[in-house]
This record gives sequence, structure tokens and C-alpha cells, in this order.
Amino acid sequence: MNQPSSSTDFVGKLNFANPVAQSVGSDEQREAFAAARLGRPTLIRDARAALGVMAEPTDATNLLANGAGFLLVHAPSAMRDWTDIDEVAEVYYKEAQALLKQLLPTADVGPLGSHTYRNEEIKEHYWKNGIQYGPCAAAVHNDYADSLTDDGQSVSEKFTEIQGMRTDRRVLGINIWRSVSPEPLARYPLAVCDRTSIDRADLEYDLNPNAKPRPFNAHYCKPNAAQRWHYYSRMT
Repeated sequence: MNQPSSSTDFVGKLNFANPVAQSVGSDEQREAFAAARLGRPTLIRDARAALGVMAEPTDATNLLANGAGFLLVHAPSAMRDWTDIDEVAEVYYKEAQALLKQLLPTADVGPLGSHTYRNEEIKEHYWKNGIQYGPCAAAVHNDYADSLTDDGQSVSEKFTEIQGMRTDRRVLGINIWRSVSPEPLARYPLAVCDRTSIDRADLEYDLNPNAKPRPFNAHYCKPNAAQRWHYYSRMT
């Protein structure tokens, strides 16, 4: 394992889970999966120190589409109550769309229609009034993936086809994460992996348990020492 290079780097325990693979087989096989992939000590570097913060939104197309795939940008919000779903829809959805248009100026950015609210007190995912509520994300995953043939060698149906999206262009799924606590985030920081450090052979395609309205796959991932993991300290 590489060594921390900043006082805010740390070794965290990541869960390289797969809800399908870890629930099949004998007791011994499930125990072996858990031992190899759950609670795995992983160096997580502070991207605030290593990569910095974007002072104001500007074109980040190459970074988001072809590079590491993540950034932290200074983007104040006019929101007052993050639990008020009407205010979020009226204020923040427009702010988020405007932010994406600045970060991806040549992209076709549609309006937002929903969001996910997470905190430590929520233990299960559920939907209410069109909004998803859930616990802190505790497993390595990417929400969206294509469907594969039984041999896993080719795509049988693209995610865009499943969702009824256009298939004649590249589609980027951008997650905008924001801490809404009164103080900077101190527990359960969001860990992100530099997409250029992921070996394609480590990706697993299996069902997303929270998929709707039609079933679709998520990406799960095997641990690999070459992966570069980051988080942002003091995120607000």
C-alpha cells in the first residue's frame, strides 16, 4: 500500500461489494468474498491538497469526460432548508443545471427532476413524493451500467436504451454531491476513484438493487492496488 503524502490522507476501509456475487455460493465462498473485498484497508488521499479546488465553475469537459472524472468546485447555493423538497426543486435544481452548463459548456444539459437525500439516520432506501432517501453510500459502485450477454463478452442492451435515452451520442451521468450539514463534513466522506486508474477487467456488471422503473445494471469493482482513491476534506 502507498503511504500518505498529506496529513489529511488516511487509510479507510472500503467495501468492494457486489450484492449479487456476495450472496451466492456456499458459506465458505461467501466468507471468502467478505474477507477479500469487504472492509479492505485502502489509502484515500485528500484531493483538496493533491488536486486543489476550482475557484469558480469553468469548462471541465476533458477532466470529467476523459480524465479523473471528479472535481470540487466553489459553487455557493441560495438554499435555506435542504429538507424542503419544494425549495430544492425551485432553487437548487436550477442552480445545479446552471453549474453543469458551466462545467460542460458543449453538452446538452437537461433539467433536473429528482434528487437523493442521505444521512446517517436513514437505514434503508425509499422513495417519497418522487425523492429518494437513503443511508450513506457504504459500497464501491457506479449506479449505471449496460446489460451484458450471458458470457459477459458483449453488450446486449445499453443503459441508454433501457432508459429510453438518445443512443446517437455519448451520455455522461454526473453526480453532484453536496454536504448539507451545518458544519463541514467530518464522518462518512465521499470516496471517489480516479477513473483512469481503473482496470476494465476489474469492473463487474450486476443488477442495481435500487433500479427503477426498469431493472438495469450497476458497475461493481474488484479491489486493485493500482486504483487511486480520493476524498475532499472539510467538504461543505
